[in-house]
Amino acid sequence: MKLSAVAGRYARAFLNIAIENEKEDEYLRFLDFVCNVYESNKDLFDNPVVKPEKKVTLIKSVLEEFGEEMDEFQERFLMLLFERKRQKLLRNIHELFEYEKILSEQKVPADLRIAHVPKEEELTLLRKFIRKYALKDPVFKTTVDESLIAGAVVEFEGFRLDTTVQGRLKRLSQETLKRGEMS
Repeated sequence: MKLSAVAGRYARAFLNIAIENEKEDEYLRFLDFVCNVYESNKDLFDNPVVKPEKKVTLIKSVLEEFGEEMDEFQERFLMLLFERKRQKLLRNIHELFEYEKILSEQKVPADLRIAHVPKEEELTLLRKFIRKYALKDPVFKTTVDESLIAGAVVEFEGFRLDTTVQGRLKRLSQETLKRGEMS
């Protein structure tokens, strides 16, 4: 997904408010909820005939049905998005908010693509590895990808560790080609 500079500004502003009010986790859950509501009703929320106030009221009522409340900052945030017709950036804003939140906690976001659900021992080893290089605790975003067969790919701070079967075969073939060039 292409990340937007505009979405980044919204995410950082919303995170700053969340930090100021000590509600980072609550605001992250709120964004996740709003993204899901928006994505399941895009036709309604992207309809220019429906006024922004009505869209926010609708989300507010859905939240209340789930026993949640929307505070004034969340309401103003949504109103601003709908008034400026930037609701399509919601998923982007959510992802950037989550990323910036991790950084604000002095941790490092790490994407983990693994062939199976990771065991605690594997996560412990990966945490140690990442701490060694990033000097921060990782927060994993884990994706199970059975096509990997075995192993994992971890990406953090521009670094990539590939322990998959495909990765090993690729390195082996590159080494073989290099040796062939040298002889």
